[in-house]
Amino acid sequence: MTNPVSFSAEPLADAQMEGYLSRLESALRGLSAEEKGDILLEIRSHIADSVAPAQDRDAAAARVLRLLGDPKELAQRYKAERMLTRASRSFSPLLLLRTTWGWAKLGMKGMVAFFVALIGYGIALALTITIVLKPIMPSRVGVWWGRGDLNVGMVDHPERMHELLGQWYVPVMVVVAFGFAVGTTQALRWLIRQRTPKQMY
Repeated sequence: MTNPVSFSAEPLADAQMEGYLSRLESALRGLSAEEKGDILLEIRSHIADSVAPAQDRDAAAARVLRLLGDPKELAQRYKAERMLTRASRSFSPLLLLRTTWGWAKLGMKGMVAFFVALIGYGIALALTITIVLKPIMPSRVGVWWGRGDLNVGMVDHPERMHELLGQWYVPVMVVVAFGFAVGTTQALRWLIRQRTPKQMY
């Protein structure tokens, strides 16, 4: 009579952890291999430390994975935090605008930062466009005063208003546009640095 063959099954707790980490790794696409490895090691250690002292390792593993939440959402938090860290050291308006847009989806502080970026960079871009248009349409672009109103840029009826800067419009607006761009960049870097980093788990 032959003895039945016994199979050593992987403990359920380990299987749960590996399955979770596999889904998390997939969700972390876009990060460098080093960043991804650091995150996976951090989460693996957290799960192992949480499960180790428990008598019922399977139940403990299920609980800690439930607290960690969906792997895709956890990956998104990690990605957002790393992008914010990079943006806090960057002078790229494009990166700062893209980062604050992602941050805006996570809370009120991010929304405020995104509106600062939108308004500041928007004004800088609008002024830059008028600088380009001034040599093409010198009689319609400028700083206009008339009927108690001050207008910057293009007006429909320049004959009813007085242009204040004349040939100085381009150099003055170059300085103003540059000031808005630099000021917005510094304000965003400051706002990002003042944030409270999110607790990942």
